[in-house]
Amino acid sequence: MTEVKIKKDLTIESLRGVAIALMVMGHVIGAHSDMGLKVDDGSTLRFIYYLQDYITMPLFTLMSGYVYAFKPISQASSLNKFVNSKVTRLLIPLVVVSTLFFLMQNSVPGTNAKTGLGDMWKIYVFPFAHFWFIQGIFTVFLIIAGLELAKVLTTLKSTVLVLLICVVIYMGGVVRTDVFGFGHVPFLLTFFLLGLTAKRFYQQIFTKPFLIITGILFIAAMGYQISIFNTGFDTLHERLLNIMVGSTACLLLIKSGLHNNALVWLGNYSYTIYLFHVFATAASRIILNKLHVQNDYIQLIVGLVLGLAFPIILKMIIPKNNWLSVALFGDNIPKKPRLINEPAI
Repeated sequence: MTEVKIKKDLTIESLRGVAIALMVMGHVIGAHSDMGLKVDDGSTLRFIYYLQDYITMPLFTLMSGYVYAFKPISQASSLNKFVNSKVTRLLIPLVVVSTLFFLMQNSVPGTNAKTGLGDMWKIYVFPFAHFWFIQGIFTVFLIIAGLELAKVLTTLKSTVLVLLICVVIYMGGVVRTDVFGFGHVPFLLTFFLLGLTAKRFYQQIFTKPFLIITGILFIAAMGYQISIFNTGFDTLHERLLNIMVGSTACLLLIKSGLHNNALVWLGNYSYTIYLFHVFATAASRIILNKLHVQNDYIQLIVGLVLGLAFPIILKMIIPKNNWLSVALFGDNIPKKPRLINEPAI
C-alpha cells in the first residue's frame, strides 16, 4: 500500500513553534514564586508569565487536535495500529524521560524539588512535572478514537455538541482524580476537540462574522484577565480564563496566516523540546547561580535559549528510529531486517 504524504499547514507549524517557545519561557520563569526563577508575584516577569499562561497550553493542545485531523482514525481495523503508535510515541518516552528527570532532581544539588527515591513509583501513576500532559493526551487519543469509530464527530453540529459537553465537564470540575493525569483530561479534550473542529469544518467556522465576534470576545477576555492580575481568584475563574482567552486566541491565531520559517523549523522539534527542555533550563539556572549571575532577565534568556537548543541537538545526534530514539523520543520501533530469501508480506 502506498503511503500518503500529507502537506503541512505552515501556519499550524509556525504556531507549534510559538507554543513551544512560550511554554519553555513559562517553565523558566516558573508557575509560582517558589518555582523556576522564583520571581515575585508582583514582578514584570510574573506578569509576562500570567499573560501567556491561558494561551500556551490551550494552543499546544489545540495544535495536537488540528494536526490529528489531517490523518484521523477512520475504521475499527486500524484501532490496534493507532493505539500501538500512541503507546510508542507517548508512553515509552513518558516512562524513560520522567525517570531520568526524577533521578536528576533527586541527585543534582540546586534543583527545586526533591522527594526521595522511595516516591519514584508515584511519577508513573500521578502527574509529575510537565509530564502530566503526556499522560492526559494519551487518554484523550483513546477517547477521540472511540468517538471517531462511533461516527460522533462527522458533522459540525454533533462535534460542537460534544465540545460543549466537554466544556461543561471541565468547568464543573467533574473529574476529580489525579490518577494518570485524568484530572487534566477534560481541559485537554476540550482544546483537542476545538483544534479538530477548526480543521475538519474550517470553511463552515471561519466566516467573517465569526471572526469579528471572536475578536471582540478575545479583547474582552484579555482585558478581564489583565484587570485581575495578582488579585487572587478561585479555580472557576482560572477555568473560565482558560476557555475564554485560550479558545479565542487560538482560533484567531489559526486564521492569522502566520508563516515564519524559523518557527516552522522549531515546531518540527516541539515534542522533543517538550520532553527534554527541563534538563537544560534547570542546568542553566543552577550554573548561573553558581556563577553569581542573579539577573532574572539574563537567566530567562539563557534558560530559554538552552531549553530550546539542547533537545534539538540531542535529537540531531541520536540516529533516528533506533532503539535509543524510540526510548527517548517515541520514534518508530526499528523493523527487524528481512533476510534476502524471506518473502515480503
